[in-house]
Amino acid sequence: MEINMTLHLPRDAASVPVSRQVLDSCLQTLGVTPDTRADIALALSEACANVIQHAGRGEKYEVQVSARNCRCTIEVVNTSSAWVAGRDGRRAGAIAVTSDPVPDDAEHGRGLKIIDAVADNLQLTGNESQGTIVHFEKTLEWLPGAAGQPLISTDNGRAVRGSSQVP
Repeated sequence: MEINMTLHLPRDAASVPVSRQVLDSCLQTLGVTPDTRADIALALSEACANVIQHAGRGEKYEVQVSARNCRCTIEVVNTSSAWVAGRDGRRAGAIAVTSDPVPDDAEHGRGLKIIDAVADNLQLTGNESQGTIVHFEKTLEWLPGAAGQPLISTDNGRAVRGSSQVP
C-alpha cells in the first residue's frame, strides 16, 4: 500500500508551519517515532523556506508526500520561473547545491546541508517547465504496535523482509 498527499500552498511564510504540522499529524497517527518525525519536519521546513525565498511574488508551490515500503518520500516543488546556473554550468534551479562549506557568519546557505544531514537521498532536480524540485527521503521508524507499519510495510500485499507483518 502507498499513502500519498499533495499540498498546494501559497508563497507565504505562514504555509511552512501548516505543511509541517499537517505532515507531522499524519505521521504521528501512523505511529512514526518522534525522532523520525522531527527529522522530517526539520527537512521539510528548510525545503519550504527555500521555495518561499526563491519563488516569485504571488506564486504557489507544492509539497508532495508518499509513504511506501517504510520510506517517506517528500518533494517540494517550486514552480517559479527563477533559475540560476549551477557550478557545473547546467541549470540547477533557484537553489544552488555546492560542496563548499558555509562560512560561520553566513545568514543563508545552510538549508540544503541541514536537509542532507537529517534525511536520506537529497536530490535537486527540475527544469524550466517543472520548476525546481527538492527531493528527499527518510526511512520510517515505528513505535511499538504502530497502526501504519502493516499498511506501509507491504509490497503488493506481501510482507517486506524485516517487517513484523505476517504474509
